[in-house]
Amino acid sequence: MAITYESLVPDIASNLYGCPDLIIRNSIRAATIELCERASVYQAELDPVTTVSKIYEYDLEAPSGTSIQKILWVTHQGKDLEPITTALLEQRLPKWRETANASTPSFFVKQTSALFWLAPMPSTTSASSTIIRAVLKPTHTSTGCNDDVMNDYRDAILNGALFRLLRIPNRDWTDLKAANLYGQLFSVAVTEAERRSRQGDTPVARRVKYAGAGAGNTRRRYGSGG
Repeated sequence: MAITYESLVPDIASNLYGCPDLIIRNSIRAATIELCERASVYQAELDPVTTVSKIYEYDLEAPSGTSIQKILWVTHQGKDLEPITTALLEQRLPKWRETANASTPSFFVKQTSALFWLAPMPSTTSASSTIIRAVLKPTHTSTGCNDDVMNDYRDAILNGALFRLLRIPNRDWTDLKAANLYGQLFSVAVTEAERRSRQGDTPVARRVKYAGAGAGNTRRRYGSGG
């Protein structure tokens, strides 16, 4: 479920006479995105990925209206994979893209917000074998955010939005002194949210249920020739 930014507009509009709802909504969204970026409060397990024999590159599919900021952990067939950089991977596993070296993945590389690698490349096709937990953030075209985030950090989001709105120059509602106050309140809330999120990351229970072979959701991009 997602709570819309629109639902928070009345909390601000009544105190900022003349401020258009569109500007308020945009500020609420911007504050929500910043909170998620800085404090990693929006975390979720993605849909299981079906790995395919001799394919190493897979899509990261975030929920609608979100993008993936970082990967917290990945499991393959119930076992944790080690995060690694592309450069270090080449040192540890030379020629890992060659089909003769296909095996059970031990590492993952986050290439972009929409793409990750498994290495070594899988030697077998396994349905729903790979589970990913990621930190998400709303996109700049989103209309709302996860209800837990919006409920748990409602005051922080409102303070962040007010900070942005009150510092807009030469408007009837401009108030730099008040903007500074709300900015401080937002920063304190973000720091506390980051602390809570960090404590929640360790240890993380791996809620993995590997179904084994069978039909599944296959998300792949490129493999190795041969």
